Amino acid sequence: MIIIGLTGGVGTGKSTVAEIFKQLGAVVLDADGIAHELMRKGTPVWRAVRSSFGKEILSPSGQIDRKRLGALVFSDPKKLARLCQIVHPAVRRRFHKLTREIGRKKPGAMVVWDIPLLLEAGPVYQVDALVVVSAPFRVVAQRLRDRSGWSSTEVKKRQSFQMPLRKKERLADFVVRNGGSLAATRQQVVHIWNQIYKGEKANGGRKG
Repeated sequence: MIIIGLTGGVGTGKSTVAEIFKQLGAVVLDADGIAHELMRKGTPVWRAVRSSFGKEILSPSGQIDRKRLGALVFSDPKKLARLCQIVHPAVRRRFHKLTREIGRKKPGAMVVWDIPLLLEAGPVYQVDALVVVSAPFRVVAQRLRDRSGWSSTEVKKRQSFQMPLRKKERLADFVVRNGGSLAATRQQVVHIWNQIYKGEKANGGRKG
């Protein structure tokens, strides 16, 4: 089994790259999706988040309103750190459990771990190859303006809570430049896929 760590910056298009890997045959585990599942009403994570941040982050149905929660934690580094302390260990346990299950069923699988804060989390996620998705700020800002209504100021604020993209690129085994066409992005991902399978990229065994 080969594990690819997929990360990047906010709005760089990690989901697009993950979908291409999936189309090529990879099994994709999505950290955001898993976190959303773990925060459903009534779960231990939901109870811990509600206890830490109050009922004002809940929707009328009692579910966690991710927009309200995001606005709260991305205005205060201490609150963001508290949220990470609650959510990240649970996500990590689920990732490892699902990966073990995949390994038993498909020993030769390529598994993509799509984790926005993979590098920020430190050495807790050990992968065979690290892929970083990058895009110019103007492209990122336009995407997030169209998708979420964020201003450039809001984009920069969110970026300030992540490791600088240039630093992530320097740590990567592969960088996907996702500022152009979908066809260009797909071509890069296919090239990475082929290199990993052919063993042309030796990384010294990140999983250790």
